[in-house]
Amino acid sequence: MCLTIQDALSLDIDYLYGQSWSVREDDLKAHEEQINRAAKEVSEIRRNGKGPDGSPVFFPHLPYLYEENLLIGDDEKQRIKTLSEKAKEMDAVVSIGIGGSYLGNQVLFDLFCGPYWNMKSKEERHGFPAVFFAGQNVDPVSLLKLTEELKRRSGEKDNYKVTLLVISKSGTTIEPTTAFHVLMKELSGFCDVSVIAVTDAEKGELHRLALENNWDTFTVPEGIGGRFSIFSPVGLVFGSLIGLDTEEFLRGARTVEEFCQSEKWDENPALLLASLKYIGTSEYGLVSEVIMPYGDALRSLGWWYAQLLGESLGKKYNNDGQIVHAGRTPVAAVGTTDMHSLTQEHQQGKKNKLFQFISVDSPSLDTKAYCMEGESEGFVQMSRMLTAAMKSNAEALASEQRMSCRISVSRMTPYHLGALMYFFFLTIAYEGSLLQINAFDQPGVEAYKKILHQYLRSFLQ
Repeated sequence: MCLTIQDALSLDIDYLYGQSWSVREDDLKAHEEQINRAAKEVSEIRRNGKGPDGSPVFFPHLPYLYEENLLIGDDEKQRIKTLSEKAKEMDAVVSIGIGGSYLGNQVLFDLFCGPYWNMKSKEERHGFPAVFFAGQNVDPVSLLKLTEELKRRSGEKDNYKVTLLVISKSGTTIEPTTAFHVLMKELSGFCDVSVIAVTDAEKGELHRLALENNWDTFTVPEGIGGRFSIFSPVGLVFGSLIGLDTEEFLRGARTVEEFCQSEKWDENPALLLASLKYIGTSEYGLVSEVIMPYGDALRSLGWWYAQLLGESLGKKYNNDGQIVHAGRTPVAAVGTTDMHSLTQEHQQGKKNKLFQFISVDSPSLDTKAYCMEGESEGFVQMSRMLTAAMKSNAEALASEQRMSCRISVSRMTPYHLGALMYFFFLTIAYEGSLLQINAFDQPGVEAYKKILHQYLRSFLQ
Protein backbone atom coordinates (compact mmCIF):
# COMPACT_ATOMS: atom_id res chain seq x y z
CA MET A 1 0.00 0.00 0.00
CA CYS A 2 1.30 3.46 -0.88
CA LEU A 3 -0.26 6.65 0.50
CA THR A 4 0.59 10.14 -0.77
CA ILE A 5 0.22 13.38 1.17
CA GLN A 6 -0.41 15.84 -1.66
CA ASP A 7 2.97 16.71 -3.22
CA ALA A 8 4.78 16.48 0.12
CA LEU A 9 5.66 12.83 0.74
CA SER A 10 4.64 9.23 0.04
CA LEU A 11 4.34 6.41 2.55
CA ASP A 12 5.02 2.88 1.28
CA ILE A 13 4.06 0.26 3.89
CA ASP A 14 4.05 -2.93 1.81
CA TYR A 15 6.40 -4.88 4.08
CA LEU A 16 4.95 -3.57 7.33
CA TYR A 17 1.31 -4.10 6.45
CA GLY A 18 -0.65 -6.69 4.55
CA GLN A 19 1.76 -9.63 4.39
CA SER A 20 0.98 -12.92 6.10
CA TRP A 21 3.87 -12.33 8.51
CA SER A 22 3.36 -8.59 9.06
CA VAL A 23 0.65 -6.41 10.59
CA ARG A 24 -2.67 -7.09 8.87
CA GLU A 25 -6.03 -5.41 8.64
CA ASP A 26 -7.36 -7.89 11.20
CA ASP A 27 -4.78 -6.51 13.66
CA LEU A 28 -5.96 -2.96 13.03
CA LYS A 29 -9.55 -4.00 13.63
CA ALA A 30 -8.59 -5.83 16.82
CA HIS A 31 -6.96 -2.64 18.12
CA GLU A 32 -9.69 -0.34 16.85
CA GLU A 33 -10.63 0.85 20.34
CA GLN A 34 -7.04 1.89 21.18
CA ILE A 35 -6.60 3.56 17.77
CA ASN A 36 -9.83 5.53 18.12
CA ARG A 37 -8.84 6.63 21.61
CA ALA A 38 -5.38 7.73 20.46
CA ALA A 39 -6.83 9.68 17.54
CA LYS A 40 -9.20 11.53 19.85
CA GLU A 41 -6.44 12.25 22.36
CA VAL A 42 -4.23 13.89 19.73
CA SER A 43 -7.23 15.85 18.46
CA GLU A 44 -7.74 17.01 22.03
CA ILE A 45 -4.10 18.13 22.26
CA ARG A 46 -4.69 20.16 19.12
CA ARG A 47 -7.76 21.71 20.73
CA ASN A 48 -6.63 22.43 24.30
CA GLY A 49 -2.81 22.37 24.12
CA LYS A 50 -2.39 20.00 27.07
CA GLY A 51 -0.45 16.75 27.34
CA PRO A 52 -1.41 13.69 29.40
CA ASP A 53 -0.20 15.29 32.65
CA GLY A 54 -1.83 18.66 31.94
CA SER A 55 1.42 20.35 30.89
CA PRO A 56 1.38 22.61 27.82
CA VAL A 57 1.94 20.81 24.49
CA PHE A 58 1.80 23.23 21.59
CA PHE A 59 3.64 21.46 18.76
CA PRO A 60 0.48 21.40 16.52
CA HIS A 61 0.72 25.21 16.46
CA LEU A 62 4.27 25.25 15.10
CA PRO A 63 3.24 25.08 11.41
CA TYR A 64 1.28 28.30 12.02
CA LEU A 65 4.08 30.09 13.86
CA TYR A 66 4.10 33.04 11.47
CA GLU A 67 0.28 33.28 11.35
CA GLU A 68 -0.56 32.99 15.05
CA ASN A 69 0.67 34.93 18.07
CA LEU A 70 0.45 32.02 20.50
CA LEU A 71 4.12 31.02 20.59
CA ILE A 72 5.98 34.19 19.59
CA GLY A 73 4.96 37.77 18.87
CA ASP A 74 5.02 39.87 15.71
CA ASP A 75 8.32 41.57 16.60
CA GLU A 76 10.11 38.25 16.95
CA LYS A 77 8.64 36.92 13.71
CA GLN A 78 9.86 39.97 11.83
CA ARG A 79 13.33 39.74 13.35
CA ILE A 80 13.62 36.09 12.29
CA LYS A 81 12.61 36.95 8.74
CA THR A 82 15.20 39.75 8.49
CA LEU A 83 18.07 37.68 9.89
CA SER A 84 19.05 36.42 6.44
CA GLU A 85 20.19 39.89 5.43
CA LYS A 86 21.99 40.47 8.74
CA ALA A 87 23.74 37.12 8.31
CA LYS A 88 25.56 38.44 5.25
CA GLU A 89 27.45 40.83 7.56
CA MET A 90 28.84 37.85 9.51
CA ASP A 91 31.95 35.87 8.59
CA ALA A 92 31.15 32.82 10.74
CA VAL A 93 28.32 31.48 12.88
CA VAL A 94 28.88 28.95 15.64
CA SER A 95 25.65 27.16 16.56
CA ILE A 96 25.96 26.09 20.21
CA GLY A 97 23.47 23.54 21.52
CA ILE A 98 22.83 19.90 22.28
CA GLY A 99 19.97 17.45 21.73
CA GLY A 100 17.00 19.18 20.17
CA SER A 101 18.95 22.45 20.16
CA TYR A 102 21.56 20.86 17.88
CA LEU A 103 20.28 17.88 15.90
CA GLY A 104 17.63 19.61 13.83
CA ASN A 105 19.99 22.42 12.87
CA GLN A 106 22.58 19.87 11.80
CA VAL A 107 19.94 18.39 9.47
CA LEU A 108 19.27 21.83 7.95
CA PHE A 109 22.98 22.44 7.45
CA ASP A 110 23.70 19.03 5.93
CA LEU A 111 20.82 19.22 3.46
CA PHE A 112 21.00 22.86 2.37
CA CYS A 113 24.65 23.79 2.88
CA GLY A 114 26.57 20.52 2.59
CA PRO A 115 29.96 19.24 3.73
CA TYR A 116 32.02 21.69 1.65
CA TRP A 117 30.16 24.85 2.62
CA ASN A 118 32.98 26.30 4.71
CA MET A 119 35.49 25.70 1.92
CA LYS A 120 33.59 28.01 -0.41
CA SER A 121 34.28 31.71 -0.68
CA LYS A 122 31.73 34.11 0.80
CA GLU A 123 30.66 34.96 -2.73
CA GLU A 124 30.11 31.28 -3.51
CA ARG A 125 27.98 31.08 -0.35
CA HIS A 126 25.91 34.00 -1.71
CA GLY A 127 27.13 36.18 1.14
CA PHE A 128 26.20 33.82 3.95
CA PRO A 129 28.67 32.97 6.73
CA ALA A 130 30.73 29.87 7.36
CA VAL A 131 28.98 27.60 9.87
CA PHE A 132 30.37 25.57 12.76
CA PHE A 133 28.76 23.56 15.57
CA ALA A 134 29.78 23.39 19.22
CA GLY A 135 28.24 22.49 22.56
CA GLN A 136 27.04 19.04 21.52
CA ASN A 137 29.72 17.40 23.68
CA VAL A 138 32.08 18.28 26.54
CA ASP A 139 35.07 17.26 24.44
CA PRO A 140 37.94 19.73 24.99
CA VAL A 141 39.84 18.54 21.92
CA SER A 142 37.10 19.33 19.38
CA LEU A 143 36.25 22.63 21.06
CA LEU A 144 39.85 23.88 21.11
CA LYS A 145 40.38 22.71 17.53
CA LEU A 146 37.40 24.88 16.60
CA THR A 147 38.89 27.90 18.38
CA GLU A 148 42.17 27.29 16.53
CA GLU A 149 40.37 27.29 13.20
CA LEU A 150 38.46 30.48 13.98
CA LYS A 151 41.66 32.19 15.13
CA ARG A 152 43.36 31.09 11.90
CA ARG A 153 40.52 32.52 9.84
CA SER A 154 40.58 35.76 11.81
CA GLY A 155 44.25 36.18 10.87
CA GLU A 156 43.30 36.16 7.20
CA LYS A 157 40.78 39.01 7.47
CA ASP A 158 40.64 42.17 9.54
CA ASN A 159 37.72 42.51 11.93
CA TYR A 160 36.61 38.89 11.46
CA LYS A 161 32.99 38.76 12.67
CA VAL A 162 31.91 35.65 14.59
CA THR A 163 28.35 35.21 15.85
CA LEU A 164 27.79 32.73 18.66
CA LEU A 165 24.25 31.37 18.33
CA VAL A 166 23.72 29.86 21.78
CA ILE A 167 20.56 27.78 22.18
CA SER A 168 19.49 26.65 25.65
CA LYS A 169 16.15 27.08 27.38
CA SER A 170 17.66 27.05 30.89
CA GLY A 171 21.12 28.33 30.09
CA THR A 172 22.61 25.82 32.52
CA THR A 173 22.97 22.68 30.37
CA ILE A 174 26.62 21.64 30.79
CA GLU A 175 27.62 21.11 27.17
CA PRO A 176 26.45 24.37 25.53
CA THR A 177 27.25 26.45 28.61
CA THR A 178 30.83 25.17 28.69
CA ALA A 179 31.32 25.68 24.95
CA PHE A 180 29.87 29.19 25.09
CA HIS A 181 32.11 30.38 27.91
CA VAL A 182 35.25 28.83 26.39
CA LEU A 183 34.55 30.37 22.98
CA MET A 184 33.83 33.79 24.46
CA LYS A 185 37.11 33.65 26.39
CA GLU A 186 39.26 32.24 23.58
CA LEU A 187 37.94 34.34 20.71
CA SER A 188 37.42 37.75 22.27
CA GLY A 189 41.00 38.87 21.63
CA PHE A 190 41.03 37.74 18.01
CA CYS A 191 37.54 38.21 16.57
CA ASP A 192 34.66 40.63 16.66
CA VAL A 193 32.30 38.41 18.68
CA SER A 194 28.55 38.94 18.88
CA VAL A 195 25.90 36.73 20.50
CA ILE A 196 22.41 35.62 19.55
CA ALA A 197 20.61 33.81 22.38
CA VAL A 198 17.64 31.48 21.91
CA THR A 199 16.31 30.79 25.39
CA ASP A 200 13.37 31.04 27.78
CA ALA A 201 11.30 34.17 27.36
CA GLU A 202 11.25 35.09 31.05
CA LYS A 203 13.77 33.19 33.16
CA GLY A 204 17.02 31.24 33.30
CA GLU A 205 20.72 32.02 33.34
CA LEU A 206 21.03 32.60 29.59
CA HIS A 207 18.00 34.90 29.67
CA ARG A 208 19.67 36.91 32.46
CA LEU A 209 22.96 37.18 30.57
CA ALA A 210 21.15 38.23 27.40
CA LEU A 211 19.37 41.05 29.22
CA GLU A 212 22.56 42.23 30.96
CA ASN A 213 24.57 42.26 27.73
CA ASN A 214 21.81 43.43 25.38
CA TRP A 215 22.22 40.41 23.11
CA ASP A 216 19.80 39.74 20.30
CA THR A 217 17.37 37.26 21.88
CA PHE A 218 14.76 34.84 20.60
CA THR A 219 12.33 32.54 22.40
CA VAL A 220 12.17 28.84 23.10
CA PRO A 221 8.36 28.80 23.35
CA GLU A 222 6.46 27.30 26.25
CA GLY A 223 5.03 23.85 25.51
CA ILE A 224 7.67 23.00 22.89
CA GLY A 225 10.14 20.33 24.02
CA GLY A 226 13.62 20.35 22.54
CA ARG A 227 13.02 17.45 20.18
CA PHE A 228 9.94 19.23 18.80
CA SER A 229 11.67 22.61 18.44
CA ILE A 230 12.95 22.61 14.85
CA PHE A 231 9.91 24.65 13.67
CA SER A 232 10.34 27.15 16.51
CA PRO A 233 12.97 29.92 16.73
CA VAL A 234 15.44 27.16 17.69
CA GLY A 235 15.46 26.02 14.06
CA LEU A 236 14.11 29.10 12.27
CA VAL A 237 16.82 31.43 13.58
CA PHE A 238 19.56 29.04 12.43
CA GLY A 239 17.74 28.46 9.16
CA SER A 240 17.57 32.18 8.48
CA LEU A 241 21.31 32.53 9.14
CA ILE A 242 22.05 30.04 6.34
CA GLY A 243 19.47 31.50 3.95
CA LEU A 244 16.77 28.84 4.37
CA ASP A 245 13.29 29.76 3.18
CA THR A 246 11.65 29.37 6.59
CA GLU A 247 8.18 30.13 5.25
CA GLU A 248 8.41 27.20 2.86
CA PHE A 249 9.76 25.01 5.69
CA LEU A 250 6.70 25.84 7.79
CA ARG A 251 4.39 25.41 4.79
CA GLY A 252 5.55 21.80 4.43
CA ALA A 253 4.72 21.16 8.09
CA ARG A 254 1.35 22.86 7.64
CA THR A 255 0.49 20.65 4.66
CA VAL A 256 0.98 17.51 6.75
CA GLU A 257 -0.81 18.91 9.81
CA GLU A 258 -3.88 19.74 7.74
CA PHE A 259 -3.82 16.48 5.80
CA CYS A 260 -3.49 14.25 8.89
CA GLN A 261 -6.36 15.38 11.11
CA SER A 262 -8.82 12.57 10.44
CA GLU A 263 -9.51 10.22 13.34
CA LYS A 264 -9.81 7.26 10.93
CA TRP A 265 -6.65 5.25 10.30
CA ASP A 266 -7.48 4.66 6.65
CA GLU A 267 -7.73 8.42 6.04
CA ASN A 268 -4.77 9.59 8.13
CA PRO A 269 -1.29 8.31 7.10
CA ALA A 270 0.35 9.47 10.35
CA LEU A 271 -2.23 7.64 12.46
CA LEU A 272 -1.91 4.56 10.26
CA LEU A 273 1.88 4.37 10.49
CA ALA A 274 1.79 4.93 14.25
CA SER A 275 -0.81 2.18 14.62
CA LEU A 276 1.21 -0.28 12.53
CA LYS A 277 4.37 0.41 14.52
CA TYR A 278 2.47 0.12 17.79
CA ILE A 279 0.96 -3.23 16.81
CA GLY A 280 4.30 -4.46 15.48
CA THR A 281 5.86 -3.64 18.85
CA SER A 282 3.09 -4.92 21.11
CA GLU A 283 2.07 -8.01 19.13
CA TYR A 284 5.04 -8.99 16.93
CA GLY A 285 7.98 -8.47 19.28
CA LEU A 286 9.68 -5.46 17.67
CA VAL A 287 12.08 -3.94 20.19
CA SER A 288 14.20 -1.64 18.02
CA GLU A 289 13.73 0.63 15.03
CA VAL A 290 16.45 1.18 12.45
CA ILE A 291 16.03 4.56 10.80
CA MET A 292 17.87 4.30 7.48
CA PRO A 293 17.75 7.20 5.05
CA TYR A 294 19.48 6.71 1.71
CA GLY A 295 22.06 9.41 0.94
CA ASP A 296 24.95 10.91 2.88
CA ALA A 297 23.26 14.28 3.45
CA LEU A 298 20.42 12.52 5.28
CA ARG A 299 22.65 10.86 7.89
CA SER A 300 21.91 13.51 10.53
CA LEU A 301 18.17 13.09 9.91
CA GLY A 302 18.61 9.60 11.37
CA TRP A 303 20.27 11.08 14.45
CA TRP A 304 17.45 13.60 14.80
CA TYR A 305 14.77 10.92 14.52
CA ALA A 306 16.61 8.69 17.01
CA GLN A 307 16.23 11.40 19.66
CA LEU A 308 12.59 11.99 18.78
CA LEU A 309 11.77 8.30 19.03
CA GLY A 310 13.92 7.48 22.07
CA GLU A 311 13.01 10.42 24.29
CA SER A 312 9.33 10.38 23.37
CA LEU A 313 8.44 6.69 23.64
CA GLY A 314 11.11 5.30 25.96
CA LYS A 315 9.20 5.57 29.22
CA LYS A 316 9.22 3.49 32.40
CA TYR A 317 5.69 4.43 33.48
CA ASN A 318 2.40 4.78 31.65
CA ASN A 319 -0.09 7.54 32.38
CA ASP A 320 -1.60 5.50 35.23
CA GLY A 321 1.78 5.15 36.97
CA GLN A 322 2.21 1.49 36.05
CA ILE A 323 5.66 0.23 35.06
CA VAL A 324 5.61 -0.61 31.35
CA HIS A 325 9.13 0.07 30.00
CA ALA A 326 7.71 1.27 26.69
CA GLY A 327 9.44 2.17 23.46
CA ARG A 328 11.79 0.84 20.79
CA THR A 329 15.55 1.29 20.78
CA PRO A 330 16.40 3.69 17.93
CA VAL A 331 19.34 2.80 15.68
CA ALA A 332 20.54 5.40 13.18
CA ALA A 333 22.02 4.03 9.96
CA VAL A 334 22.50 5.31 6.41
CA GLY A 335 22.22 3.59 3.06
CA THR A 336 24.10 2.34 1.23
CA THR A 337 27.04 2.68 3.66
CA ASP A 338 25.59 0.53 6.43
CA MET A 339 24.42 -2.16 4.05
CA HIS A 340 28.12 -3.13 4.18
CA SER A 341 28.40 -2.99 7.96
CA LEU A 342 25.04 -3.67 9.63
CA THR A 343 22.92 -5.53 7.08
CA GLN A 344 24.34 -8.94 7.99
CA GLU A 345 22.82 -8.59 11.45
CA HIS A 346 19.67 -6.98 10.07
CA GLN A 347 19.17 -9.86 7.65
CA GLN A 348 20.04 -12.82 9.85
CA GLY A 349 20.08 -11.57 13.45
CA LYS A 350 17.12 -11.53 15.81
CA LYS A 351 13.76 -10.81 14.20
CA ASN A 352 13.00 -7.95 16.53
CA LYS A 353 13.69 -4.89 14.39
CA LEU A 354 11.59 -2.55 12.29
CA PHE A 355 13.27 -0.75 9.38
CA GLN A 356 12.23 2.78 8.49
CA PHE A 357 13.67 3.73 5.10
CA ILE A 358 13.69 7.29 3.74
CA SER A 359 14.49 8.24 0.17
CA VAL A 360 14.58 11.22 -2.19
CA ASP A 361 13.28 10.43 -5.68
CA SER A 362 15.10 13.23 -7.53
CA PRO A 363 18.26 14.45 -5.79
CA SER A 364 19.56 17.95 -6.47
CA LEU A 365 22.62 16.53 -8.25
CA ASP A 366 22.99 13.35 -10.26
CA THR A 367 25.37 11.71 -12.69
CA LYS A 368 25.77 8.50 -14.65
CA ALA A 369 28.32 5.84 -13.72
CA TYR A 370 29.66 2.87 -15.61
CA CYS A 371 27.99 -0.40 -14.59
CA MET A 372 28.67 -3.99 -15.67
CA GLU A 373 26.25 -6.79 -14.74
CA GLY A 374 26.98 -10.15 -16.31
CA GLU A 375 27.16 -9.68 -20.05
CA SER A 376 25.42 -6.30 -19.89
CA GLU A 377 27.28 -3.04 -19.47
CA GLY A 378 26.58 0.63 -19.81
CA PHE A 379 25.92 3.82 -17.83
CA VAL A 380 23.30 4.12 -15.09
CA GLN A 381 22.12 7.16 -13.11
CA MET A 382 23.62 6.93 -9.61
CA SER A 383 20.27 7.98 -8.11
CA ARG A 384 18.72 4.89 -9.70
CA MET A 385 21.49 2.75 -8.16
CA LEU A 386 20.74 4.27 -4.76
CA THR A 387 17.00 3.60 -5.06
CA ALA A 388 17.62 0.08 -6.35
CA ALA A 389 19.86 -0.64 -3.36
CA MET A 390 17.13 0.48 -0.95
CA LYS A 391 14.47 -1.61 -2.69
CA SER A 392 16.82 -4.60 -2.73
CA ASN A 393 17.42 -4.20 0.99
CA ALA A 394 13.67 -4.09 1.69
CA GLU A 395 12.98 -7.13 -0.49
CA ALA A 396 15.82 -9.13 1.05
CA LEU A 397 14.56 -8.31 4.55
CA ALA A 398 11.04 -9.29 3.53
CA SER A 399 12.32 -12.66 2.30
CA GLU A 400 13.32 -13.29 5.92
CA GLN A 401 9.95 -11.98 7.15
CA ARG A 402 11.34 -8.75 8.58
CA MET A 403 9.17 -5.65 8.64
CA SER A 404 10.05 -2.40 6.92
CA CYS A 405 8.37 0.69 5.52
CA ARG A 406 9.51 3.59 3.37
CA ILE A 407 8.84 7.31 3.25
CA SER A 408 9.88 9.07 0.05
CA VAL A 409 9.91 12.70 -1.02
CA SER A 410 10.02 13.70 -4.66
CA ARG A 411 12.89 16.14 -4.03
CA MET A 412 14.50 17.72 -1.00
CA THR A 413 13.46 21.34 -0.59
CA PRO A 414 12.64 23.25 2.62
CA TYR A 415 8.97 22.47 1.94
CA HIS A 416 9.56 18.72 1.62
CA LEU A 417 11.85 18.54 4.65
CA GLY A 418 9.28 20.44 6.72
CA ALA A 419 6.62 17.94 5.69
CA LEU A 420 8.84 14.97 6.51
CA MET A 421 9.98 16.14 9.94
CA TYR A 422 6.48 17.20 10.99
CA PHE A 423 5.06 13.87 9.80
CA PHE A 424 7.35 12.16 12.30
CA PHE A 425 6.09 14.51 15.04
CA LEU A 426 2.55 13.29 14.40
CA THR A 427 3.43 9.57 14.26
CA ILE A 428 5.18 9.92 17.62
CA ALA A 429 2.23 11.77 19.17
CA TYR A 430 -0.23 9.12 17.99
CA GLU A 431 1.95 6.22 19.11
CA GLY A 432 2.48 7.81 22.52
CA SER A 433 -1.28 7.90 22.96
CA LEU A 434 -1.57 4.29 21.79
CA LEU A 435 0.97 3.29 24.42
CA GLN A 436 -0.80 5.47 27.02
CA ILE A 437 2.46 7.16 27.94
CA ASN A 438 3.50 10.81 27.99
CA ALA A 439 5.42 11.34 24.74
CA PHE A 440 6.25 14.94 25.61
CA ASP A 441 8.41 14.71 28.75
CA GLN A 442 11.84 13.16 29.38
CA PRO A 443 12.21 12.37 33.10
CA GLY A 444 14.87 9.72 32.42
CA VAL A 445 17.25 12.36 31.08
CA GLU A 446 17.28 14.06 34.47
CA ALA A 447 18.65 11.00 36.30
CA TYR A 448 22.19 11.22 34.95
CA LYS A 449 22.17 15.02 35.15
CA LYS A 450 21.67 14.91 38.93
CA ILE A 451 24.65 12.57 39.31
CA LEU A 452 26.78 14.63 36.91
CA HIS A 453 26.14 17.83 38.89
CA GLN A 454 27.30 16.02 42.05
CA TYR A 455 30.59 15.18 40.36
CA LEU A 456 31.03 18.74 39.11
CA ARG A 457 30.38 20.18 42.57
CA SER A 458 33.07 17.90 43.99
CA PHE A 459 35.57 19.27 41.44
CA LEU A 460 34.86 22.81 42.61
CA GLN A 461 35.55 22.11 46.29
